[in-house]
Amino acid sequence: MKMYLIPDFVFDSIYEITPAFFQEHGLRGMLVDLDGTMASSRAPLPPETVRPWLDSLQAAGVRVLVLSNNKESRVKRFCEPLDVPFLHRAVKPLSRGFRRGARALDLPIRQIAVVGDQIYTDTFGGNCVGATTCFVRSINRNDLWISMRHQLEKPFISMGKRKRRRDRP
Repeated sequence: MKMYLIPDFVFDSIYEITPAFFQEHGLRGMLVDLDGTMASSRAPLPPETVRPWLDSLQAAGVRVLVLSNNKESRVKRFCEPLDVPFLHRAVKPLSRGFRRGARALDLPIRQIAVVGDQIYTDTFGGNCVGATTCFVRSINRNDLWISMRHQLEKPFISMGKRKRRRDRP
């Protein structure tokens, strides 16, 4: 039985998600969250480290789309310098945003990794539509509300880590 709140993979940051990861798992696309995942929710522009990471994925043929619940002005300002497509107000965890993202990437959802820092939106929504889910620790982890949310997410993150150890040959 699929446990919708348990991520398929757990990473400390997006930078651990490499082109080799996509190739190894038969994935061709990525729907990636913005706030807390690629940058702090307070950062209006992408950190310098994001572009080389995205470039390496795209050079390996990985199709990338930023999928955010935030408003258009925030997501557009962040994504334009990276020249990466985006969908704003995705209403995660509802399936509509994930399905729109898959259509925009022109890929079946089973070939897409959903990458995000929230179990209850990114992981849950991605699992519900059949994507591969990748949880990353939030960049905003020092924020009080994020810290409180993380306490509720901890059991699911731990189960995701154990799941991977069990699945290894």
